[in-house]
Amino acid sequence: MSDTPTTLPDGTLTFLPERLNRGPAVLRGLTNDEMWVALIAGATLGVILGAPLAVATVSIATLPTCMFLCMALVLLGGGKLLRRAKRARPETWLYRRLQWHLAVRWGIGAHQLIVHSGPWTVRRTRRHVRAAT
Repeated sequence: MSDTPTTLPDGTLTFLPERLNRGPAVLRGLTNDEMWVALIAGATLGVILGAPLAVATVSIATLPTCMFLCMALVLLGGGKLLRRAKRARPETWLYRRLQWHLAVRWGIGAHQLIVHSGPWTVRRTRRHVRAAT
């Protein structure tokens, strides 16, 4: 199939490319939602690292400075790593991978996924006899 939509005489499109439904890459390969998650994670890391540093330096300005630095590092570094990880994979790959990790490691949402691991067999468990024709 080509990505070029064909137009009927009445002006309707017979085929819309699948790319139209994807969220656009906003910054360094991150979509809007992924960017917000990266910013929140960076801010949280900045508070965790900046609070003891602010107490040690007796300067409250250290806390927001650490927050912004961590947000920038997580956004830029995380965007680069995530762009490499998502390359040539389906759109929902990242979310399914995270869902699988949560199910396997902590059992969260395990009822939604098949997480059984074992040898694969195609043998029958009982003998199947064909009827003679």
